[in-house]
Amino acid sequence: MSNVVELIKHAKQLATSRGEPYIVVQFSSGQIVVMRDGKLCDARMLERCWP
Repeated sequence: MSNVVELIKHAKQLATSRGEPYIVVQFSSGQIVVMRDGKLCDARMLERCWP
C-alpha cells in the first residue's frame, strides 16, 4: 500500500509541475501506474490529481 501512496505523491508533483491532471490507475493484472488523465480502458482509477 505504501507504493500506492508514493505513486499518488508522484502524480501530484507531475500535475503541479506540468499543469495538467494525472491519474493513478490499477489494471486488471494488478499493475499500478501513473498516467496523464485520459481513457482508462480496463483500468480502475485510484486517484486523480489536479494541478
